[in-house]
Amino acid sequence: MTGALTWARLSYRQQKWELLLVAVGALAAAAAMVWFATTLDAMRAANPDCLAGIGGGFVGAEQEPGAACQGVTSRYFETESLASTLLYLSWAAPFGMGVILGAPLVAREVDGGTAQLAWSLSRSRIGWLLRRIAFIAVFGLALLVVLAVTSELLVAAIFPDRPLGEDFTWYGRRGPLVVARGVGAIAIGVLVGAIIGRVLPAVLASIIVIGVIFAGVSLGLDQWNRTEATIERRNLEAFPPSGDELTALGVAYGIELVDGEFLSYSDAFDRGIEPNYSGVGGKVFESEADIEAGTFIGYDAFLIIPGSRYTQLVARDSAVVVLVGAVALGMAGTVVRRRRPG
Repeated sequence: MTGALTWARLSYRQQKWELLLVAVGALAAAAAMVWFATTLDAMRAANPDCLAGIGGGFVGAEQEPGAACQGVTSRYFETESLASTLLYLSWAAPFGMGVILGAPLVAREVDGGTAQLAWSLSRSRIGWLLRRIAFIAVFGLALLVVLAVTSELLVAAIFPDRPLGEDFTWYGRRGPLVVARGVGAIAIGVLVGAIIGRVLPAVLASIIVIGVIFAGVSLGLDQWNRTEATIERRNLEAFPPSGDELTALGVAYGIELVDGEFLSYSDAFDRGIEPNYSGVGGKVFESEADIEAGTFIGYDAFLIIPGSRYTQLVARDSAVVVLVGAVALGMAGTVVRRRRPG
């Protein structure tokens, strides 16, 4: 126990200001999410006649606000809009922790000339690296868990009548995927710092590297989703949207041709198809003459993954980004083992 406390104290001192920065930022964001969630709940409880059936920026047709309720609904939607912007913080937090906590971890030791002594006193450089990462990982991931939980609370307050366990709304800005991305981002930051060995260049480079790697992962997952998605014709007459269109993960938007093939609009134009007009029932036409003749080329449609697969995709995408982090951590270990201290 004494050894663990000493390790934690030394680890904290080595990155004191970075740890305080992310702690203040994460806890302030979490507190704001809780405040907005309780405020939205309280507003609905205090005004049940005006706010029943309202959520996510939509008012049901049967609950159109009368003159007496317009002020209440206006304030509610303003509050809800501010609340929804907070969810961008839970999306950005994992990447910020990768830059602020991960990148300086090894780079500071090399940059400050303390790496040689630290490595000579350790039984192995890999063991030293794992001990250094462990404290940062526990600290950072604990904060991300707080953000993951409070972001779920906030989304539940915005959409009180929807089962969020089967709903892709604001996917990646709430729940376990926030924590999983933190694992990957911190490991990538450590790798960049180990390679560069200078704090400021490592921080700057990690912003680019983390962004590029996660953009590549996102593109890869999008292509994976495309192979598993189903076609959903767009219901232009439904407002607010309902069914799968509301809760599903939208993969692509385009046309379902009359033969059942799906094409994005850009792919359609590349093939020489010109979907210039949308008509009644979501039908797509190439010209006004085709509209008059009733000759259509397909239907306005989405490629979607239904909300019932939400848990499955969270688990899959989390596993992918954690695997990316594990690869980055393995590479960081190789760099640390082979590099010179200076």
